[in-house]
Amino acid sequence: MTDINVVFLISIFIVAIGYLIKRLGIIKEENGDVIAKIIFNITLPAVILKFTSTIQFELSLILLPLVNLAFGLGMAAIGILSFKKRPNRLKGAMIMTMVGFNIAHFFFPLVEGIWGADGMRYIALIDAGNAFTIFVLCYILASIYSPKNHEEGVKIDFKFILKRLIKSAPLMSYVIALTINFSGFTIPIIFSELIDVFARANSALALLLLGIFLNFKFGKAEWISIVKILTLRYALGLFVGLMLFFFLPTSLFDPLFRIIICLSLLLPVGLAVIPFSVEYDYDKKFVTMIVNLSIIISFGLIWVLILILNG
Repeated sequence: MTDINVVFLISIFIVAIGYLIKRLGIIKEENGDVIAKIIFNITLPAVILKFTSTIQFELSLILLPLVNLAFGLGMAAIGILSFKKRPNRLKGAMIMTMVGFNIAHFFFPLVEGIWGADGMRYIALIDAGNAFTIFVLCYILASIYSPKNHEEGVKIDFKFILKRLIKSAPLMSYVIALTINFSGFTIPIIFSELIDVFARANSALALLLLGIFLNFKFGKAEWISIVKILTLRYALGLFVGLMLFFFLPTSLFDPLFRIIICLSLLLPVGLAVIPFSVEYDYDKKFVTMIVNLSIIISFGLIWVLILILNG
């Protein structure tokens, strides 16, 4: 296991470099969309194929995606009840940012740097559940409360959503990786090496992207809503995560399993909510502000918890 502080400091430096090159005008925030597409369609699928296709499955591992799915559904229900009196444009954005996590861009680099392949086999399965939470549950919720759909009287187009899911490279990568795993098929060495090259690029690109998207120009108008969202996310995530860490049977779940599942509920808001907010006519600045703040909070919180729980 690599020194935790070293991994976090290197990660901070890479994020800072991403933020610096944006501030210097070398790369604009809009250019980050191109990097995001490269990660989403090339390097992230490579990471998924690399680790998920070789996981040695045990019955206990099914808990990883199930916890993420159950937590996502629970947060969606809490969001719907908590924000039901808000206008749709704000309510949809608030509920959307309550659901799902930024696992691929934020946590994959940290887990791989600290625990290597042992940690990646756990977090890859959590992300499989998160893929459904983000690209199905969150997307449907965004569509339901969309001011655009309400103004135009548009009904939810499930065929359109299904087509988007089929075109989702990470989601399809999980299907392919699991098919390869359960069939016992071995990826030819040339393709395996190619996948490994792209997978190694994912961590640096993902951390640079976080820096490029980082924005400290926060407005004041919606602070009450923002504080409520973040308080609910982190209070419930911390409570459920610590309960799982301390009460899962140690005879069935090793310490790393329990640490990973605990920390997975304290991750930032998924970056996918930003393009969702554009597509469905929500306030992009409001959504981006929540994403940025959650990155900063998660970084500090997870660093401290790893030092405590791992010690």
